[in-house]
Amino acid sequence: MSELNVAFLWHMHQPLYLDPLKEHFAMPWVRLHAVKAYTDMIACLDSRPEAKVTFNLVPSLILQVQSYLQGKTDDFLDLSRRPASELSPSDKEFILTHFFSCHWPTMIEPYQRYSQLLGLRGRKFNPSSDSLTIKEFSTQDYLDLQVWFNLTWVGFSSRGHPLISSLLQKGRMFSEREKLDLLDFHSELMRGLIPRYTSKWIDGQIEISTSPFYHPILPLLIDTDLGRRPRPETRLPPRFTHPEDARAQLEMGREFCRDVFGQGPVGLWPSEGSVAPELVPLVEGAGFSWAATDEAILYNSVGQRTEQTLFQPYRLEIDGSSIDMVFRHHELSDLIGFVYQKNDPQDAVSDFISRLNGISRGLQGMDRPPLVAVILDGENPWEYYRDSGWSFLTGLYDTIIREPGLRLVTIGQYLDEYPPTITLNHLDTGSWINKDFGIWIGGQEENRAWEALGHARKALDDAQKRGVAEEALKTARESVFAAEGSDWFWWYGDKFASDYIYGFDFLFRTHLKKVYKALNIPVPEELLVSIRRPRPVVPTDSPTSFIHPKIDGRMSYYWEWVGAGLFTLTNQDNTMYSGMALLSEVFYGFDLDRLYLRIDPRRRCFEDWDTDLVLKITVTSRKVVVAIELIPREHPDLSTGNIKTSRDGKFIAPQESGIECAVDEIVELAVPFVLLEAFSGDKLTFCIETVQSRLVRERWPQEGYIMFHVPDRDFERRLWLV
Repeated sequence: MSELNVAFLWHMHQPLYLDPLKEHFAMPWVRLHAVKAYTDMIACLDSRPEAKVTFNLVPSLILQVQSYLQGKTDDFLDLSRRPASELSPSDKEFILTHFFSCHWPTMIEPYQRYSQLLGLRGRKFNPSSDSLTIKEFSTQDYLDLQVWFNLTWVGFSSRGHPLISSLLQKGRMFSEREKLDLLDFHSELMRGLIPRYTSKWIDGQIEISTSPFYHPILPLLIDTDLGRRPRPETRLPPRFTHPEDARAQLEMGREFCRDVFGQGPVGLWPSEGSVAPELVPLVEGAGFSWAATDEAILYNSVGQRTEQTLFQPYRLEIDGSSIDMVFRHHELSDLIGFVYQKNDPQDAVSDFISRLNGISRGLQGMDRPPLVAVILDGENPWEYYRDSGWSFLTGLYDTIIREPGLRLVTIGQYLDEYPPTITLNHLDTGSWINKDFGIWIGGQEENRAWEALGHARKALDDAQKRGVAEEALKTARESVFAAEGSDWFWWYGDKFASDYIYGFDFLFRTHLKKVYKALNIPVPEELLVSIRRPRPVVPTDSPTSFIHPKIDGRMSYYWEWVGAGLFTLTNQDNTMYSGMALLSEVFYGFDLDRLYLRIDPRRRCFEDWDTDLVLKITVTSRKVVVAIELIPREHPDLSTGNIKTSRDGKFIAPQESGIECAVDEIVELAVPFVLLEAFSGDKLTFCIETVQSRLVRERWPQEGYIMFHVPDRDFERRLWLV
């Protein structure tokens, strides 16, 4: 039986957070990820020499780690070091605003004191209107908060260290000495990063690949008009075409890694898996021998999809240049990035291994040992796992090592052993996200950013023609390269949410401002105001009147759901792209006897849902939990019995539940309050999940529940009086 070779590529990168005008880090994410994921991911391998993986380390990330070790700092670190008794009012405001910046369910709520501090501040905090809160915090509260913010980011591999375990056990009443020891420990972990990765690369346990220096979308540097190739309807900014920048960022990135690690990477993860045929000569010319991108690019390139297509490498030859290519298994990668975090680690590992074995069984006819490439973010997912990913990661590695027929390899190792035997002469243009570049170009804000970048790039060219001093040109060129990074464009538009969106906008414009300052040119007005425009916040509307909808799965008449509460389902993922959400809105309302729910699919129908994708609605009262499961694609009907209802885990026959349900264009439900053993004034909560193969794929809301109270006869009258 042929072995299935499993190649993990963990991609790690951060944009240049260094404010180029202040020489100070504007955001702390390099440091915080360093003491968490970057340390944990390499530590996982210490006792597992058979676990061979690839790490894609972006040069702009490594550069910033080095800068911290050379004495650079960030605002969060400065305010962490400041004695709590010496904090100014503005310091306290900053700390209360930003020192809860982590995933609350896994990094705050498990810790009594940290959770207590969040409760004292409030889950919603506005410094301008919550000035009394600032005064309610004692000096010890601020000191404990300084410690907890920096402590919760320490990863699982360091929790056994005497300092960390003692702080976790103590929990409160920390001293200034303990706080400084913790921050020094951050530095100690960062000092060990590059030597640890270097050592394991030398030993052959890992391979280090890289990306262009500042993580730009290479095809768009070559020519922004390539953005129209996968999506002809895309509205593009004035043309930006600088293939020389793409070449320079590739060459700089590989040379930098050679200087840092003692050898140059031969593997490339083009930023966001973004490729185009014009890229191939640049990649080969920079010294790379292999590159990777998403499976969708492969299928578009070969024009067919067989059982074996994805599970082998290819030799790509275009215009006399050639490189080896491997292609990312999209589903397996996304399961780790977005799905398994919501599930029991053991179940998640079992599911992943089952899928690998299923792939292996289907490939026994191949003439070579097959390869499955699992490529994803190596830093952000673990914040959402209940133990920072320890149980899942270690369980995954250990199970693959033990499993007959599975073998962990680095990508370069596999290519050395089994070089490609199939040659491709065409490469599709696109990225791993939707096979296009729509995340980074095409929207109004993204296009304004590209236009501003183009103006700065032209100023650099003009200055070079005028014979400006080389030192000034070098500084300006470096700032242009930093501004070409993909992350700035990621946060423009409405696709992602973050408390730091305007910080990213500020940094992007600051990098461009430095171009003009270095060249002694006035900074244009377009860089003095935010490219990102403020958005109105759409709140969840609460029910305002009784409703009496017809349960038929359609909008029967305009007023049917008027007066209902509304929960708008936007992209809830703050950092990573997890694909388009399946639902758009949930309406909820009631009369005196029943709760009504209306669930709207994003595309106004369920035709493109998988046939085994289950919609699960869970309603909880003080006494019971009622779960309703249905498969929307099947247009379920209570009379056919393909809607499953349980109360406290026990199945209820449809005729006994009293529930009404219909699915057509939308899902409509009516749930009797008597089934919930709920009466006037009782609190009810509900949430909605999609479940596939027993794994929760999406949840609305992402955390917590939607809550309301069972109405009484005076419900509408009280609202009118108010």
